[in-house]
Amino acid sequence: MAGVRTSAVQVVATATLAALIAGGGLGRYIVDGLATQDYVKTAAGAVLVAALALATELSLSGVQQLLVPRGIRLLNAPVAARATTFKVA
Repeated sequence: MAGVRTSAVQVVATATLAALIAGGGLGRYIVDGLATQDYVKTAAGAVLVAALALATELSLSGVQQLLVPRGIRLLNAPVAARATTFKVA
């Protein structure tokens, strides 16, 4: 699942390049801002793209938490946390 998260964030970040070939999207703000030397517009576009990439990362991180089985999560937990989760007869 980590590969899917990384790929999704990379797609969001590189999708801004579509504006260079008149594809539109959030990259349009960056390209238009650079063309008119309106750096506030460029910075706003960059912040929007970064926010979308972070939202993608956080949402897919939550999905990953839901999809990973409990046993595998326990293996990655600290030793002290693992010892308290097993039943003792």
